[in-house]
Amino acid sequence: MERKIRSIYCLLAAVIVFALASCSEEARRQTRDTESHAEETSVAETSPVHVDKKVIRNIDWRVSPVFSSGGYQMRGVPNKVAFIDAPFVANQNGKYMWHFWGDSIPKGKLTIVAVQKGSGAITPALTLDGKSVWTTGELGGPNNGADAHLPSNMMLGERGKWALLVYIGDTFWDYVVVEVK
Repeated sequence: MERKIRSIYCLLAAVIVFALASCSEEARRQTRDTESHAEETSVAETSPVHVDKKVIRNIDWRVSPVFSSGGYQMRGVPNKVAFIDAPFVANQNGKYMWHFWGDSIPKGKLTIVAVQKGSGAITPALTLDGKSVWTTGELGGPNNGADAHLPSNMMLGERGKWALLVYIGDTFWDYVVVEVK
């Protein structure tokens, strides 16, 4: 009988050791996966332009006004930057035609950095082939009463107010505040 009890204890100890080893290996694998995902995320979240924290702190969170230009309703900063007004719906890709005014519009590609009200985190707003991207093409010529324009696709992930920080090349141009439904 004592021999049977000892065998059962040994078997039980082996099962416990095996279970702990399995849990430990699973924990190590999850840690590796989490670290790998964090590295991918941090690389993906690295903006190609320098975003000054002062710009984010000084955002006026009132939704940007709508004004007319070239027969279209534009949302943005009159005589500086706007897009043809279209609603934003969380997690839905939409088409937006950006317009720019001024004699000294910088050269370079368009980068849109999105910041949600109440968060200091930045995220790309532009999409290309359904994937989030920071930057799209270079501006085209005059259109709809503006000095330059560029079509784009954008998507914002959550409801609420968002500021779209507009960069042309490395130059911060201005921002547009939108309400995402």
